[in-house]
Amino acid sequence: MNFIEASIFILFVAIISVPLSIRLRLPMEVFLFIGSCMISLLPGLPDITFNPIIVFELFLPPILFSAAYFTDWREFKFNLRPITQLAFGLVLFTTVSIACVARFFLPGFTWAEAFLLGSIVAPTDAAAATSIIKKIGVPRRFIVILEGESLINDATALILYRFSLGAVLYGAFSLPEAIETFFIMSIGGAAIGLIIALSAIIIVKQLKEIRAETTFTFITAFTSYLLAEHLGCSGVISTVVCGIYFGIRFPEIASSHTRVNAKASWSTLMFIINGFVFTLIGFELSHVLKSLKAYSFAELFSYGLMVSLTVIVLRLLWIYPSAAIPRLIFPSLARKDPQPAWQFLFALGWTGMRGIVSLAAVLAIPRRLPSGQAFPNMDMLVFLTYCVIVTTLIAPAITLSPLIRWLRLNDGDNKLHEEAVARVRALEEVIRRIEEIKVRENIPDNVFQEFRAQIERKLKIVQTQLEDNPYSLLSNDYFAYKKLALAALAAERETLIWLRRKGEIHDEVFHRLLDELDLEDVRAKSLRV
Repeated sequence: MNFIEASIFILFVAIISVPLSIRLRLPMEVFLFIGSCMISLLPGLPDITFNPIIVFELFLPPILFSAAYFTDWREFKFNLRPITQLAFGLVLFTTVSIACVARFFLPGFTWAEAFLLGSIVAPTDAAAATSIIKKIGVPRRFIVILEGESLINDATALILYRFSLGAVLYGAFSLPEAIETFFIMSIGGAAIGLIIALSAIIIVKQLKEIRAETTFTFITAFTSYLLAEHLGCSGVISTVVCGIYFGIRFPEIASSHTRVNAKASWSTLMFIINGFVFTLIGFELSHVLKSLKAYSFAELFSYGLMVSLTVIVLRLLWIYPSAAIPRLIFPSLARKDPQPAWQFLFALGWTGMRGIVSLAAVLAIPRRLPSGQAFPNMDMLVFLTYCVIVTTLIAPAITLSPLIRWLRLNDGDNKLHEEAVARVRALEEVIRRIEEIKVRENIPDNVFQEFRAQIERKLKIVQTQLEDNPYSLLSNDYFAYKKLALAALAAERETLIWLRRKGEIHDEVFHRLLDELDLEDVRAKSLRV
């Protein structure tokens, strides 16, 4: 089985696992992991060699950009303190602690290699956790902190990764120089990301074509990363800053068709990227297991379990003091932002899943040193990273849903209430605006009254969600109306398909009308009242 065949196989495994993933409320990464294990056990796999730089340049920009795009900037700023404590403090704490464990308990590890391992397993992957908790309904702050931490700690960990990798490759490391370089790379990366985002918004305004605008979002992600790296700055921070600003401005300037198309395109791209990365690790793991035959199964199991449990325990140890100590030192902070309940903190500590960033980092390590010698402990680094990802992914994935219910962290009502308020405000503005248009455009009164009656009915239905008992007869009427609307769309779609099969309409007409129906169908199914 070659790489292309293996990639198609693992994507197939992921696709057919989607219904099971939804039913069991497990992240797709669990099934990708199963697929990579199946690949690694296949006999006769070729030894694939690839440029490690390509792993970062091809996979990281879209991963970081898509995550940053959906970041709530207002909530991010409000929770900046706990996010930075996790993204900087916990990453440093994890990197140093794992380095000590690796240096003293793993055979043959130097300090540089130990720190490299620590920086690889330090960053968390919020995608796997949020795919579970968003289905359950948790306090919004929980998700904001988790996603914000994942964004920033990628930058922190990967800069540490770069320094550690340089120390292994070239045998030199200077702490003062590293600190200076860290700040230069961070500030420079942020500036480049913001400039790219501002320029991209100007260009998007001029395009006015769906495919061009969607494709340009991909170009923006890669440009922000590659340009920063070319100029010696942090491509990670550049991409994150660019993605955050782009996420604020793009919905304001892009057309509805572009937004729908871009969201679908990005979701598909991220699905494929996950498949490719897990395929790579499947091939790499096959080679690693052969190379580690000198170790017994008990030794490998103990090493993997030791590092994995250390990563989990370190996060739980960090969470509580980092929440309590700042409030003890600054009483004003405790008054402004009281310490969250222990249940909140424990769940936050338990959701430290590792994923695609750690995989990309370990896969990007060059096979050989500049001297031509094999990279020391390369196979063990891959194996331990895989163990950490598996442990931190599988254990929380299985337990997180019942844990959150047991801790009673469910908090879906506030979101529904806020959604209802937003709908009411928007519909009230619709009524005001169409009254202005009626006068200005001389709209016939019968047409205006019929249209206004539809808006007012929808407004009354939504307003019931702001009452003490939201499930009123109006809501029941709405759901009955929605069933009729969906049935009507299905009937219209079946008729179009029949007309096409009979040759009574051209394919161009068929696809144009079907696109209209699809948009109406998506809107009807997404409405929650």
